[in-house]
Amino acid sequence: YVNISAQLSDKPDQGLLRAIGARSFPTCVIMDSQGKVILRNDTAGAFRPTSETRLRGSLQVVQELIDLRQAVKKDPGNQSSLGALKIVEAILEVQSTPIQQLDQLIEQPGISDSLRQRYQRWRGVKPISKVLQDYVAIVRTIPRSDTAGRGREFQIAAGKILELHRQGLELKDPRVGIYSDYWRLVFEGALTQKDLPVARKAHEIYRKAFGSRPELKSRIDRMSVRLGQLKKSLEKDPAASQQDGGRR
Repeated sequence: YVNISAQLSDKPDQGLLRAIGARSFPTCVIMDSQGKVILRNDTAGAFRPTSETRLRGSLQVVQELIDLRQAVKKDPGNQSSLGALKIVEAILEVQSTPIQQLDQLIEQPGISDSLRQRYQRWRGVKPISKVLQDYVAIVRTIPRSDTAGRGREFQIAAGKILELHRQGLELKDPRVGIYSDYWRLVFEGALTQKDLPVARKAHEIYRKAFGSRPELKSRIDRMSVRLGQLKKSLEKDPAASQQDGGRR
């Protein structure tokens, strides 16, 4: 189903984009027969059926969810099927389950090795996703005219992501949907705390991943300028890095 979200009175479902939790277009999702989104991100980031291989891979993930639902419906007492269903629904953000419970379910007998591996990958980025989701939820309540308020929340999120980075939680796969947001916020947090090595690292990774995209050229150029300004300021006052919690 192709929805035209153009605020045209003669087009149906003009509120669909917002209803499914999307923030931009084009947006591609897979829904179940009840109209609930069951896939919005695949292994390459935000779902885009740009190739047959990618489409087939996403449909395979969705089919796994459908098969597990049918298995639970057929045998509600099967604990391995029920556990696997809760894990898959959590990964696909269809149904929320406390992370502590998921950690127990993944250790149950009958859980496939492939699902264990998928869960561990998802589990690794969950804290990062939580920071980003909380940030988006808060910013949506702040008027666009309140640039100071929005900027303040951005810096708070950047500080949290920087701390996760320092704890060793690092995204290394550019295909992950939140890869861009992660490294941008690491960079911003490092600038604020005058952490030149981390700022330099984040800038280089971001530039390598997205430098070929014309729409991001101005952002990357600004990042380069700001990185240079931080370097110069620390050369004038080397103690500032330690005073502000940064690391040289």
